Amino acid sequence: MTDDRRWMYKRRGPHGDCGGEFFNGLEQFFDFVYSRPGVHPSSEIRCPCSKCGNLPYQNKATVTEHLLNYGFMDAYSVWWAHGETLSGNADPWLVIRDVASSSNTEEHVNVEDDFQHMVYDAFCPYENIHHRNETDFPAETVGDEPNSHAQAFYDLLRASTIPLGPSSNDQTVLSWVSYMLHTKTKNNISGVGYNEIIHGCMQLLSPEDQQKVPRNFYEAKKYMRSLGLGYVKIDACINNCFLYYGDEGKSLTTCPVCGEDRYKRCNPAQTRKKDKSRNCLWYLPIIPRLQRLYMSHKTAEHMIWHLKCRADSEVLIHPAQSAAWKHFDDVHPSFAREPRNVRLGLATDGFNPWRHSSTSYSCWPVFIVVYNLPPEMCMRPEFTFLTLVISGPKNPGKNIDVFLRPLIDDLKQLWCSGVETFDSFRKQNFTMRAILMWTITDFPEYGMVSGWSTHDHLSCPYCMEMTRAFYLQHGHKISFFDCHRQFLPESHSYRMDTTQFLKGHFEFGSPPPRLEGQAVRDRVDALPDVLFGNPSTNQTIPGFGETHNWVKRSILWELLYWEDNLIRHNLDVMHCEKNFFDNIIHTVMDDPFSKDNVKSRMDLPLYCDREELHLYNNKRGSLCKPNARYALNTEEKRQLCTWLKQVRFPDGFASNIARCVNLCELQLVGMKSHDCHIFMQRLIPIAFRGFLPDSIWGPLTEISNFFRALCSPTVNIKDMATWEMKIVETICKLERIFPLSFFDCIEHLPIHLPFEARIGGPVQFRWMYPVER
Repeated sequence: MTDDRRWMYKRRGPHGDCGGEFFNGLEQFFDFVYSRPGVHPSSEIRCPCSKCGNLPYQNKATVTEHLLNYGFMDAYSVWWAHGETLSGNADPWLVIRDVASSSNTEEHVNVEDDFQHMVYDAFCPYENIHHRNETDFPAETVGDEPNSHAQAFYDLLRASTIPLGPSSNDQTVLSWVSYMLHTKTKNNISGVGYNEIIHGCMQLLSPEDQQKVPRNFYEAKKYMRSLGLGYVKIDACINNCFLYYGDEGKSLTTCPVCGEDRYKRCNPAQTRKKDKSRNCLWYLPIIPRLQRLYMSHKTAEHMIWHLKCRADSEVLIHPAQSAAWKHFDDVHPSFAREPRNVRLGLATDGFNPWRHSSTSYSCWPVFIVVYNLPPEMCMRPEFTFLTLVISGPKNPGKNIDVFLRPLIDDLKQLWCSGVETFDSFRKQNFTMRAILMWTITDFPEYGMVSGWSTHDHLSCPYCMEMTRAFYLQHGHKISFFDCHRQFLPESHSYRMDTTQFLKGHFEFGSPPPRLEGQAVRDRVDALPDVLFGNPSTNQTIPGFGETHNWVKRSILWELLYWEDNLIRHNLDVMHCEKNFFDNIIHTVMDDPFSKDNVKSRMDLPLYCDREELHLYNNKRGSLCKPNARYALNTEEKRQLCTWLKQVRFPDGFASNIARCVNLCELQLVGMKSHDCHIFMQRLIPIAFRGFLPDSIWGPLTEISNFFRALCSPTVNIKDMATWEMKIVETICKLERIFPLSFFDCIEHLPIHLPFEARIGGPVQFRWMYPVER
């Protein structure tokens, strides 16, 4: 159909109600759908609303209700799921864009569209829903000739629309080659057998058509390689101490560090069997993927979006407005002059591929995030590139630097010399450079990537050796209790409190300074070289745990600009919030995971004057723990659990928290990170209001408001500066309430989170939620 379908996305009129144009358009839609052969007026059809997305079948009344309430799904101007096909004179990008926007296909969709979709996934993962007036084929416009990499894309895109022969309207060169390769793999056909089949098929084609088709298996693989789906498999030492990479490493058969064999020992009788490596790394090169972003007209246009939001503002919506971004531009003006240069983030986390199995296995993917794009595109899966896959079965630990080597080499190339890239929006070639802004990891992985260990009393990467954490005598753990009064104003009354904090201790100190990048580089350069792999397990740098917590010199310091980043490693707000909430809820509910245990009470007399919480012996001589004001009794816990069992949230706002409530044990179990996120920010002020005294409920509510402000989609710089001081006082209030064991490093890190938000921008671009999902 050639009708103008802008009405599909103009559902609301000037007064907020559905306009007459939208109603008339719905009638056209249903007339088209039910006029198809074999579709009965009472038949159920796929619902194209934004909620259903063409997945479920619904009757006409339900589809009408959904479209009035939710509107059409994005990029559905061609009704391909309801029988419409692409007209001959339509824009070929239209169907590619529409098909790519949906995760479901219908059997009546032209087979040609599936292979256009495959090309689309490989090269141009995003398109706007609006129609385009010009084509992306640069040969028809005036400008530079595409480089070889870009030309391969355009050739393959044209191949997805060129028929294989005069009588093969539904079969293209790309679809035919893909089908043949799929058949070879499915039926385990040898390369020789594939070549013989192709030779027979070629006899059925005209001489002109024979020139279009790859003649053998080698040419077919080379033809499909333009999709960009390849990877590099690099052998690694079984002890994670060496990567057989580069000109020198490829030829080695034993590890030069530990002497282990590179390959598994095979039966000498099987002379024709290829040696199999004992450990390997999968690397998906990042440079072609970044070049690919400029091959699509629309994506290339969005890659310079950050220029539009660079105006000075007190409200940040994107890292491009942050002080970290602007500081780097000031230090490296030559990089900033080319707006098409790319800003990247690195994220990693471990997971068990068989999470429902008892098998212990840890696989580590490494992702690259592109920050040039607008907020609605920046953290989408399409632009979160899988770059490395580190196989298990164990955590690589500090040996992760060994596996990051190929990625770091590409990043150094992107900084020093750049790569030639074709910009399809401006129709010109340019030299693209890129930088790594920061890393995104949870707190344990922070130490793996940065080189500063996140264990023991020097675990804070900001306070470093100035941390005042200490070891509890009975609790046998590190406590950050009373480490925060030094951040208060000098005239604050809490500095002179010797009862609720460490007894007999007046606080006259000042907060530890945050080291600048050059100062950190000077320290790192002075570190001795550390061997990687199992031989380095017990190797420590002199002074570790006493004057510093360095375990290695991170490979990221090989990037010449690394010290110029104001934030090099992000503290993960997601895990900080979850662990903080876990400590609160377990202690208030007084469950088996509570921080208020017998050993914690035994430590109280040694450090604090809180006689009401000290252990005592009853008449029978048994040791008793007095009830604390911050812990709920049995009846209060039953009321709270009953209320939580009945709480309901709007659709899509939160999961069913009621499933985490155990009424028999009066506990909350199995809460995921997002469940804790919702409870911390939305439910704590309500749930504890009638059960806890105001002196305890107030600080807990302040913590709730703090994380709610921190996780806002926009960051107000003045508000964050206020919270930077206010959160310190709130933590001090909690220190006057809860026992010493409550305050581990996670309760200390929030005092640094407002600084990172003020310097780096909204946390949505710097936390682990998009990575873990």
